[in-house]
Formats: sequence, structure tokens, C-alpha cells
Amino acid sequence: MSKVRAYGITDNNVTVNFDDGQTHILPRTDPLADKVIKALREGRKDEIPEMVSKAKRIEKYGQGSFKVQDGRIHINGRAVPAVLSRKIMKFQEEGLPHEPLVKFAENLQKNPSYRAVNELFQFLEKNNHPITEDGCFIAYKKVRDDFLDVHSGTFDNSPGNVVEMARNEVNEDATQTCSHGLHVANFDYASSFYAGGKMLEVKVNPADVVAVPVDYNQAKMRTCRYEVLGVVDKVHSSDEHLRVTEPRATYAGPELEEEEEEEEEEEEDYEDEGEDEEDDYEEDEDEEDEDDDDYPWDDELDTR
Repeated sequence: MSKVRAYGITDNNVTVNFDDGQTHILPRTDPLADKVIKALREGRKDEIPEMVSKAKRIEKYGQGSFKVQDGRIHINGRAVPAVLSRKIMKFQEEGLPHEPLVKFAENLQKNPSYRAVNELFQFLEKNNHPITEDGCFIAYKKVRDDFLDVHSGTFDNSPGNVVEMARNEVNEDATQTCSHGLHVANFDYASSFYAGGKMLEVKVNPADVVAVPVDYNQAKMRTCRYEVLGVVDKVHSSDEHLRVTEPRATYAGPELEEEEEEEEEEEEDYEDEGEDEEDDYEEDEDEEDEDDDDYPWDDELDTR
């Protein structure tokens, strides 16, 4: 093991040089800098090499929950996606709890989709989706006043309900921006979809995410399962309470709509621009894509 050969302390940095030729510079703002200074003061120089080794620091921070190999976090022997790996390292540097991120990574490893595994956390970071303590994340959804989904009217989204459908009935092609599946979104997208109705806060396990469509600025996703947490009745803000649980709706209808054509008929009830032909419908979608102010969730299918 290398040993401390020389060191320097300034108002801005702590510099430590080892006998193997390595030099480490720690900003005084780094919590580790104070620990190194304390070790020097108390004559515990032999502990410093391990203290300033980034990989060792991160593994010690993980308390056995992960390993660091080639600068990448590994959990259960598998590499964590790069963006998530960097986030765990950043949490370590800032002294923040890492457990929710590790649990998120463990849940994510259960997702069979390569693309979902490697793109999901970046999507969540971009859209400010919070991570729960059990490694899931919070997203949003707009439904009717009776808690049924807007399109088919068959999914009961009452607070406390778990809404799900078979994963192989959800379109996994991210290039198809509007297709079959259970849709959730970031706050801005969901709140701008469908005039009226109720805005819901939902909890999604990363293992259940099927696709993050490449269009609509990557503001929504398709999943096969989510839990309804409650109704959002205030503007999204860091200083306002969001969740208000309401009584469960009583509905015992079918869980899934049988035909896509039925979904199109539902759209005509609440959209002035519904079209009879699928080609015309797709043409409308292309026109809406050009308008950044529109949130064309009228294409969403909460169906098979």
C-alpha cells in the first residue's frame, strides 16, 4: 500500500502526494478534506491513501451494496447505466443517502428491455421525477372525473388502485410515439392533456417501464403497471403539497378495451378534431408535432 510522502494545505485545497508517484488534490469544500486534515493532525497518515482513493471511498460509502470497477458502479455483479452510476458517485461526493438509488438500480435490473434499462434514468433526470425510498419513481397522469382513463373508460384509477396490463400488450417500440400501453408523464405534459378531469400522482417501478417514446421531447412513457397514490390539486411546486387522497370510485367495468376503434369513438366525445380514418388521424398527429405548445396525448391508447 502506498504511503503519504508529502502534503500541503491551503485555504482552497488539500494536496497529498504518495510514494507511488500519485498526487491527489481535494477542494476544501469536499467533506473528505477535513477528514484528511484531521488524520494528518492525529498522525494517522496510513489511513489517508484509502481515504482519498475514489473507488475505495465510493465502495465504503456503499457499505457493501455495490462495487466499483473501471470507474463504474456494479450492483449484483452487473454494471449500472452510466448516468445512474455517475449520480450515485455524485451523491457520495455530496454526502447524500445512496440507498434509494441503489434500490432503483436493483429494480431496473429486473426490466427485460435493454433500451429501457439504459435510457430510463436519463429520462427521469431530465423531467425531475423523484425517486422513492423503495427504488421506484413518481410520475403523473390525467383521468376523467370518475377516475376512469380518458380513452377507453375501463381502467379504474382511484387512489390506492394498482393499474396494470400484460407487458407483451404494451408497444415497446420507442419510435412509435403514440401506441398501446399505460401512459404516464412528467407534470407539465400530464397537466396539459385533456381539459378538466383529475390529475393523479402515480408510483412506477422501473422494472415495469416498457418504452420512452423519442418524440414529444421525451415527456411521457409507456408502462405496464403503476400504483395510483392520490390526486394532485395544486400547481407543481417545491413548496406546495401535491397529494390529496380522495374516496375510491366504485366501478366494476372491464379492465381492457377490446378494439382500437372503440378508443377512437371515445375521442370524438371530448376532442373536436377526431377523425374517422386512421391515416387522417396520423396526419393530424404530424401537424401537432410541429406545434411545441400542444400536448397531443389524444393519440394515447390505454388499451390493447
